[in-house]
Amino acid sequence: MGFFDFLFGGSEESQLKRHSKRLNNLNAQFEDRMASAQWLADQGSQEAIVALLKRFSLTYEQRMKDADEKNMVYQLLEEIGSDVLEPTKNWIRKNANFAIPLQLIDKFEGDESTITLLLELLGLEIDPFKSEKKRQILIHLSKYKDARIIERVPACLEDFDEGVRYAAVEALAFQNDDSVREDLATAIANPEEESNRLRVRIAEIFHNRKWSLGEKSSFVQNSPPTGYIVQEDQILPDPNSRR
Repeated sequence: MGFFDFLFGGSEESQLKRHSKRLNNLNAQFEDRMASAQWLADQGSQEAIVALLKRFSLTYEQRMKDADEKNMVYQLLEEIGSDVLEPTKNWIRKNANFAIPLQLIDKFEGDESTITLLLELLGLEIDPFKSEKKRQILIHLSKYKDARIIERVPACLEDFDEGVRYAAVEALAFQNDDSVREDLATAIANPEEESNRLRVRIAEIFHNRKWSLGEKSSFVQNSPPTGYIVQEDQILPDPNSRR
């Protein structure tokens, strides 16, 4: 049996397995992997779509080549059309490297559906010791304005992971809505908050928006973030600080 017989002969199921394996074998030649990617895209079944999506879980050591290849795979998925939506959503629910596939949801269903999926993903991330995906979800949510973000994200201000808490601050700040003021005031006044970086970021937000700290003023005044002071419920840059 020749090489092309090996790849393109046999049942459709066996060919799909071979092409999926070759696409996701980073030791194979680029041209060969892309030939398999094209075969899978032409086949277009749910299984073939999942095989293409698996490429986003892998990272090639040469970052530029890795990015170019993932972009090519993305374009193949986009050309398949809306049939990619359900397998892509299911794949995103189970995998951490979802940034590129998420673009397919935005492409075919728009912002509202993308936000709905991101908030669903946020609810699925319950392991306090596996925080990276939650952080990435919040980073993506910080690109959108939506009332549901204001409702759901504040709980993340109490997360175990500082990176998650910081990303939650950014997602809420992007809403540009006064209704998030109280949640952020509670966060900066939290006596258990040890992240000066986070408290400084909240202080910046309060200062730039001229928000009052309200009943949280006393605590922040007694324990201000580096480079800030509190005067008459307002948080201000400390003129004596060299931040």
